[in-house]
Amino acid sequence: MKQLLTGAILLFSISFSYAEEVDPNIALIQNGFEAYLKDFIARDAAGLATHFQFPSLIQVTTPDSVFHTKEEIIKYWESFPLQDGYAYSTTDSLEIHRLSGPIYYLDLDYSRYNDADELLYEGSSIYLYGKETGSWKIFFQWTGDRE
Repeated sequence: MKQLLTGAILLFSISFSYAEEVDPNIALIQNGFEAYLKDFIARDAAGLATHFQFPSLIQVTTPDSVFHTKEEIIKYWESFPLQDGYAYSTTDSLEIHRLSGPIYYLDLDYSRYNDADELLYEGSSIYLYGKETGSWKIFFQWTGDRE
């Protein structure tokens, strides 16, 4: 019985893994996130706003922020505080999974550096993506210190 259960669990995990590999939405979301990261590094607030659907909730600063328009989120990113000397970010770990229905989550660990390639900060973020606008957009972002 134990072998049968172990076999069933293994088969389920292989099937789930295969489904994740062939899901074309994962590649679309990853490509969109890479564009988001380029806009973040460039400090392009208008570019960043294109990666969000509305309303959106961002839990990065206190208090949490809810945005209903592109203009609101542009203003937020224009004043977003970063570490002194910030030059660029790297992706240390990125996973994308289907949560339920048309909702996916992106789990990110990242590092921020200065021009001398010195580490300024290590963080983690969770992004929720939806497709209400016809393309994959962020509708929730949480960011915090890496544990």
